[in-house]
Amino acid sequence: MFKRKIHVHFMGIGGSALAGVAILAKKYGFEVSGCDLAKETAYSHILAKFGIKYLVGHDVNHLKDVDILAVSPAVLFTTPLHPEIKEAKKQGLLMTWQEFLGSYLQKGKTVIAIAGTHGKSTITAMIGLMMENGGLDPTVEVGAIVPQWGATVRFGHSKYFVCEADEFNNNFLNYSPGIIVINNLEMDHPEFFKDFNHFLSSFVEFIQRLKEPKILIINKEDVGSQKLLAKMEPWLTKEKVKVVDFYRGEIFNLSVPGAHNELNARAAIVCGKELNIDFNKIKSALKNFRGISRRFELIGEKTGIKVYEDYAVHPTALAATLQAARQKYPKQKIWAVFEPHQYSRLKLFLNDFAKTLKLADEIIITAIYPGREKINPAIKAEDLAQKIGDKAEYLEDFKKVAEKIKEKAQKGEVIIVFGAGKSYQLARQILQKLNE
Repeated sequence: MFKRKIHVHFMGIGGSALAGVAILAKKYGFEVSGCDLAKETAYSHILAKFGIKYLVGHDVNHLKDVDILAVSPAVLFTTPLHPEIKEAKKQGLLMTWQEFLGSYLQKGKTVIAIAGTHGKSTITAMIGLMMENGGLDPTVEVGAIVPQWGATVRFGHSKYFVCEADEFNNNFLNYSPGIIVINNLEMDHPEFFKDFNHFLSSFVEFIQRLKEPKILIINKEDVGSQKLLAKMEPWLTKEKVKVVDFYRGEIFNLSVPGAHNELNARAAIVCGKELNIDFNKIKSALKNFRGISRRFELIGEKTGIKVYEDYAVHPTALAATLQAARQKYPKQKIWAVFEPHQYSRLKLFLNDFAKTLKLADEIIITAIYPGREKINPAIKAEDLAQKIGDKAEYLEDFKKVAEKIKEKAQKGEVIIVFGAGKSYQLARQILQKLNE
């Protein structure tokens, strides 16, 4: 069909996933270009490292000589009528980056897909590093930077492709995995799923896409997973799917704290065994695992005050990180600085967020990051601060948050900045302010 390199243009290339997929596409031999509304993102420096420059802003002129326009589903959600989108649709060039990944980059591969509400990035990285250590040379796509690779992806030459499988927008229905790992299932993405049954029905469809060797690795102690298995039992039996429980799998001492990371590691270990990786290779890879970016990541320390960044935007994920922090720093004062992510999520989990954040000693709530949603003045971040009570304060402006911490935080205290929007900038602002 194409007499030249296929040219893929990535719209929203500065995002964690798009940046990684663009790098893989270049490694696969595609011609790659991209654009993003932001001149700089948390991942733009990685694109530069791989020789990918991108245009700032979106414009229909970007489509000249382009064969595929791969976009983030968030772009389709927020600006479906943008001229660049409309023209690409008219020309038959438009697809999500997940469609591109499934149709082009995973073609002919044995796909290992990691799904579930929490821990996807960590488990994907763990499995990728373990397979690399075991000599399986996988291609890996993760939603966070893996320090050992200096990127969100690893390019391999074997038949294996390891990826995160995101349920939002039914994105994971673009993949046909041989092995699926599901860590846990809890309601999330209320902007897309009507309720938990709707959420589970997507996972049913996803699992029904399994092909040989047809292995499902799942936590049978997880309540949501139990509901899924109950729905799917006849189909799993009929299709002879090998269902492996990882909850009671063996574990050893890890370098990353928290009970949630022990579960993540158990899932990875069971996957490694299914792939016949030597156990010593599994063990050494996981013992050397130091975490991934934006997951309880120490970004700096000044005057004895440590500043961490964490991607958590769901009450369960917040609790896991705060408990891990308390395990690591049992006697220190812990601050939680939380940028709520999307109005619908804050509304759905308001009481749970309030309960969870009380695990910290001092709490600051910032303005809501709308993500792919329209501004909703009826839902206010101030309400969360009020619900928490005396130890919480609402400070809309990042500058004021940094000033407050500079003024009040003492030597030995731990600051954790939570969020998946602009919070990575706030964490660095706080560190800069402490430096002054």
